[in-house]
Amino acid sequence: MSVTKLTIAELYEAVWQKPLKTLAENWHIDPYALSKLCDKHKIPRPHNGYWTQKAVGKNISIKPLPGDIPASRLIDLSSLQGNKREKSKVQSCPLPPPKKSLGRYPLLKGIKQSLAKPRHKYDYIMTQQFDDTSVLRLDVSIEQRDRAIILMHSLMSVFDINGWLVKVDSHRYEKRLTNIVIVDDVEIQFRLRERLKQKKRELTDKEKVEKEHNRWVWKENILVPSGILQLKIDAPLPQSMKSLFEDNTKITLENQLGTFVENLRHSAEHSKVLEDKRKIQEQKLNEERKRKEKLERAIKSEQERVQLFLGMFAKWQQANECREFINEVISSELVKELSPEELINWKIWSERIVDNIDPLKSPDLMLLFKRSKELDDSIIEEALLRQA
Repeated sequence: MSVTKLTIAELYEAVWQKPLKTLAENWHIDPYALSKLCDKHKIPRPHNGYWTQKAVGKNISIKPLPGDIPASRLIDLSSLQGNKREKSKVQSCPLPPPKKSLGRYPLLKGIKQSLAKPRHKYDYIMTQQFDDTSVLRLDVSIEQRDRAIILMHSLMSVFDINGWLVKVDSHRYEKRLTNIVIVDDVEIQFRLRERLKQKKRELTDKEKVEKEHNRWVWKENILVPSGILQLKIDAPLPQSMKSLFEDNTKITLENQLGTFVENLRHSAEHSKVLEDKRKIQEQKLNEERKRKEKLERAIKSEQERVQLFLGMFAKWQQANECREFINEVISSELVKELSPEELINWKIWSERIVDNIDPLKSPDLMLLFKRSKELDDSIIEEALLRQA
């Protein structure tokens, strides 16, 4: 049953009654989008393995809905459902035939010669040199090679008309080379490949004996070409846009190239929007970092002032104790034998030592009154806490 609106409480109850995948199918929503929706509204979801443990009869606790979440708030699912329906629509949009020959495009000129036969017995996808940036990358079988080159020829023709530059580069996260088209100064990765399907191969008599003895058989399951070509955009796109185009029973890949090119435009626009958001977010983070650094400097400055105060207080106590000691020495019976002149000279010498210690006699005393402009109670409390 399709649902368009429900409250947070209803969604919370639903995700704990049925798996997300089942709910998503019933509501015509992508499961990943539904999980992101729950996370957005801070709705607890069952952890991995929850439904398996529940199926075997284990008693598993359910995370309650947090009390600060408005349970009666309505959530609209229609936008997510609309996106899925829009993705499922495939309209024929072929490209016009190329006006230039294949040899006029440097990245296509030697592409047929660059594709070599598979190196291993059970590999079916043709290989290219990993460091050869002179031709576009293709991941297809021998049977689909010529068709894949024709598709690339059509795309290169439209890229050329639009003034989009194309290059082959080594991406830092990819083991192999990457095809890149530059749309409105935005680099977009794209790839043409043949979809593979898993198949069990016929085992030799020796391999059958090894398998009977529970031994591992090399390449028992092999990946074979399906004959279905896929064209993929490896770049951000709006939620309603397709990034993967492939042959299906309703439409061939050739008739989807126009939509693919149009989605490249949308990808460039969307990438710029995301980049602007990233810059704004980065600016906010920098401002927050500067604010914290400024606050930290103010706290450290105040902490140094506290330490200076306590240090001066200790020196002041020492100076006063020294003065008491000087008075006691002068009044002592042992120094009565000294002449008045000797006592005066000693007192001047000792008071000079005390004055050097006494902070009230030092210009550094004014540092106690030097306070940060950003000083407030929270800064003082933090400084005292660290001092403690």
